[in-house]
Amino acid sequence: MRPVALVTGAGGGIGSAVVTTLVKHGWVVVGVDLVDRPAGLESVEWVVGDVRDQSTVEHALAVASQYGEVGGLVTATLAEQRGSLESLDPAALTTVFEVQVAAAWAWSTAVVAAAPLEASLVHISSVHAQRAVPGMAAYAMGKAALDALVRAAAVEWGPRGVRCNAVLPGFVPVQRNQHRRSEERLAGHPLRRYVTAEDVAQVVAFLLGSESRAVTGVSLPVDGGMLATLPHWA
Repeated sequence: MRPVALVTGAGGGIGSAVVTTLVKHGWVVVGVDLVDRPAGLESVEWVVGDVRDQSTVEHALAVASQYGEVGGLVTATLAEQRGSLESLDPAALTTVFEVQVAAAWAWSTAVVAAAPLEASLVHISSVHAQRAVPGMAAYAMGKAALDALVRAAAVEWGPRGVRCNAVLPGFVPVQRNQHRRSEERLAGHPLRRYVTAEDVAQVVAFLLGSESRAVTGVSLPVDGGMLATLPHWA
């Protein structure tokens, strides 16, 4: 029987790459997003809904149950608020934490409760969880909290055979941020190439699969070496 995975944020640049890659690796995938199923993902089940709503969680699990027990979860939802610390809007900041952290917690607990056997959870974090740049505080705080959730889940659910990890993409030029490509940004990558959504998806597939059965509680950079680089003046 093919393993079953839920992917939230499945219509985004990284999310859709994760869906496509998991299908190639033999997974049955249920994609979840606010938008309708993008072209090219006709082979997967699709649930349209807000990841913050419990009804969306229940609907996705019901669809997945038609194929067997859910053995994998990937959360790839995105919420950000750009601006200086003093200009952050409290309501928008709350939304960032709801989408990036609270929803990841809710989906993780639901999957673990529904899966009596081992499950693997992978959350899409960011290099911003470990480094800071002006104007990205809300996003960074959300991703840092997500990494804390990963460690807590690995420790609490490890005795049940549940693994929980995160990937930390660097700058991934997808449709929403293509305009931010620059020679300066590329120079911060020791590999001298941008990380692609497919690069991230391959690591996600590894962390979901049995080949990584001894890996849990890890936040793994997939960043072309960005986090390994000191500024030239350091």
